[in-house]
Amino acid sequence: MQQQPTTMIEYQAVLESIGDGIIVTDKSARIIYMNEAASKMLLWKVEDALGKDMVDVVPAADPQGNIIPKEKRSLYSAINTGVSFSNHIANYYMRRDGTKFPGAITTSPVMFNGETIGAVVSFRDITRNAEIDRMKTEFLSLASHQLRTPLSAMKWFLEMLLDGDAGLLNKEQKEFVTNVDESNNRMIDLVNDLLNITRIESDRIIIDPKPTNLSKLIEDVLVELKPKFQANKQKIIVSCNPNLAEINIDANLIRAVYLNLLSNAIKYTPAGGEITVIVSNKGNEVVSQISDSGLGIPKDEQNKVFSRFFRAKNIIKKVVDGTGLGLYLAKAIVDSSGGKMSFKSEEDKGTTFWFSIPKEGMKAREGQVTLGS
Repeated sequence: MQQQPTTMIEYQAVLESIGDGIIVTDKSARIIYMNEAASKMLLWKVEDALGKDMVDVVPAADPQGNIIPKEKRSLYSAINTGVSFSNHIANYYMRRDGTKFPGAITTSPVMFNGETIGAVVSFRDITRNAEIDRMKTEFLSLASHQLRTPLSAMKWFLEMLLDGDAGLLNKEQKEFVTNVDESNNRMIDLVNDLLNITRIESDRIIIDPKPTNLSKLIEDVLVELKPKFQANKQKIIVSCNPNLAEINIDANLIRAVYLNLLSNAIKYTPAGGEITVIVSNKGNEVVSQISDSGLGIPKDEQNKVFSRFFRAKNIIKKVVDGTGLGLYLAKAIVDSSGGKMSFKSEEDKGTTFWFSIPKEGMKAREGQVTLGS
């Protein structure tokens, strides 16, 4: 059996040998320990940092470069709540010279006799990982663009064939061409989803907020989906707070969220089922709730719901159509709008999704493209 470290010096030697940055604070967020890796990453000498408030020593910024206010830092949240946080809303750490680096950051409270006496922050520089993600995003964008043109041409020619522009098709020929057309449409949907995801992840999407009536926006989405839920004889119930004021949002982006959630509800709810949409005021947010009586999501797969290309095992067996990108895209839009998305689901009973938008609306942002362009 190997000898375990028994002295403070030995424990410190273990922490100094760790490649990740480690900072330990007291319950007032003052630094009481910083390892060598943290010192090198942050360009702070250990002796200069000790005793100072960690938030002052290590400012944190969001992906847009905005400094995170002290009261919103995960360090204070961990100390005040006794709960661990990973990356929270701070994605970048600022070095002493003012430069920044993307970090994988975990903040955990230090508990003793049931009380929080401080916190431990571990972090590592993920600049290389971020560069790889950027290259993957650029490749997906390029590949999707290259696929879009031939797929659009195929769609045009297939529609001409189905319309009889090249001569009438017999029953068997029409069935074959219809199958090809449906498969081509699924590929177009996949390419469009991939393009939209790469645009959002690279912050190239234009956000153009305007006062919008959410009730009217939902009504327009349901008009588009009407053939689908009528074919399934499904009942759609919509309830919007009558006191709901217009909200300053990019209607094109939020429309995509409603379209995705409602399309899924229709797709995965059996014929004759019921789908409910409720929009209400809750504090400083407007909350939308979409509930269905469909297949539900298995409990052991619910942690993957917002992952790319995820489709639950019970759904794959019954519904072939789907890319597994819709919920990932919807959550990315809500997150970029300053809102939150969550869900509750029970297999064979149904699913409820919630998403919120701040009442103050979305912040305008210049970009290069719009969603779906």
